[in-house]
Amino acid sequence: MRDIDKTLMMQIQVKREEMFATARKNGYNSQETLACSQELDKLIYEYQTSVQSHQKEEPTECPAFFRFFWFLHRMISPARSS
Repeated sequence: MRDIDKTLMMQIQVKREEMFATARKNGYNSQETLACSQELDKLIYEYQTSVQSHQKEEPTECPAFFRFFWFLHRMISPARSS
Protein backbone atom coordinates (compact mmCIF):
# COMPACT_ATOMS: atom_id res chain seq x y z
CA MET A 1 0.00 0.00 0.00
CA ARG A 2 1.35 3.40 -0.96
CA ASP A 3 2.01 6.06 1.68
CA ILE A 4 -0.77 8.31 0.36
CA ASP A 5 -3.23 5.43 0.68
CA LYS A 6 -2.07 4.69 4.23
CA THR A 7 -2.47 8.36 5.13
CA LEU A 8 -5.97 8.46 3.66
CA MET A 9 -6.93 5.28 5.53
CA MET A 10 -5.77 6.87 8.78
CA GLN A 11 -7.74 10.04 8.01
CA ILE A 12 -10.81 7.92 7.21
CA GLN A 13 -10.55 6.12 10.54
CA VAL A 14 -10.14 9.36 12.49
CA LYS A 15 -13.08 11.00 10.68
CA ARG A 16 -15.22 7.88 11.21
CA GLU A 17 -14.52 7.96 14.96
CA GLU A 18 -15.26 11.70 15.00
CA MET A 19 -18.55 11.11 13.19
CA PHE A 20 -19.64 8.45 15.68
CA ALA A 21 -18.67 10.63 18.66
CA THR A 22 -20.59 13.55 17.15
CA ALA A 23 -23.59 11.32 16.51
CA ARG A 24 -23.59 10.08 20.11
CA LYS A 25 -23.37 13.65 21.40
CA ASN A 26 -25.69 15.48 18.98
CA GLY A 27 -27.75 12.74 17.34
CA TYR A 28 -27.45 10.96 14.01
CA ASN A 29 -29.41 13.60 12.10
CA SER A 30 -27.68 16.67 13.52
CA GLN A 31 -25.97 19.11 11.17
CA GLU A 32 -22.61 18.37 12.81
CA THR A 33 -22.97 14.61 12.25
CA LEU A 34 -24.09 15.09 8.66
CA ALA A 35 -21.12 17.40 8.02
CA CYS A 36 -18.75 14.74 9.40
CA SER A 37 -20.45 12.11 7.25
CA GLN A 38 -19.98 14.25 4.14
CA GLU A 39 -16.32 14.83 4.98
CA LEU A 40 -15.94 11.08 5.47
CA ASP A 41 -17.55 10.48 2.09
CA LYS A 42 -15.00 12.82 0.47
CA LEU A 43 -12.08 11.02 2.13
CA ILE A 44 -13.42 7.63 1.03
CA TYR A 45 -13.85 8.96 -2.51
CA GLU A 46 -10.26 10.24 -2.50
CA TYR A 47 -9.06 6.86 -1.29
CA GLN A 48 -11.04 5.00 -3.95
CA THR A 49 -9.75 7.32 -6.67
CA SER A 50 -6.19 6.84 -5.46
CA VAL A 51 -6.54 3.06 -5.33
CA GLN A 52 -8.16 2.93 -8.77
CA SER A 53 -5.43 5.04 -10.35
CA HIS A 54 -2.83 2.82 -8.70
CA GLN A 55 -4.62 -0.32 -9.92
CA LYS A 56 -4.40 0.94 -13.49
CA GLU A 57 -0.65 1.12 -13.06
CA GLU A 58 -0.34 -2.12 -11.10
CA PRO A 59 -3.43 -4.35 -10.90
CA THR A 60 -4.15 -5.39 -7.32
CA GLU A 61 -7.34 -6.15 -5.45
CA CYS A 62 -8.98 -3.69 -3.11
CA PRO A 63 -8.59 -5.05 0.43
CA ALA A 64 -11.68 -6.88 1.69
CA PHE A 65 -11.68 -4.88 4.92
CA PHE A 66 -12.10 -1.64 2.94
CA ARG A 67 -15.05 -3.05 0.98
CA PHE A 68 -16.63 -4.05 4.29
CA PHE A 69 -15.89 -0.61 5.78
CA TRP A 70 -17.53 1.07 2.78
CA PHE A 71 -20.59 -1.19 3.10
CA LEU A 72 -20.82 -0.48 6.85
CA HIS A 73 -20.54 3.28 6.31
CA ARG A 74 -23.29 3.20 3.70
CA MET A 75 -25.53 1.22 6.06
CA ILE A 76 -25.20 3.68 8.95
CA SER A 77 -25.16 6.88 6.90
CA PRO A 78 -28.55 8.53 6.48
CA ALA A 79 -29.96 8.48 2.97
CA ARG A 80 -29.14 11.62 1.06
CA SER A 81 -31.18 13.10 -1.70
CA SER A 82 -29.21 14.48 -4.63
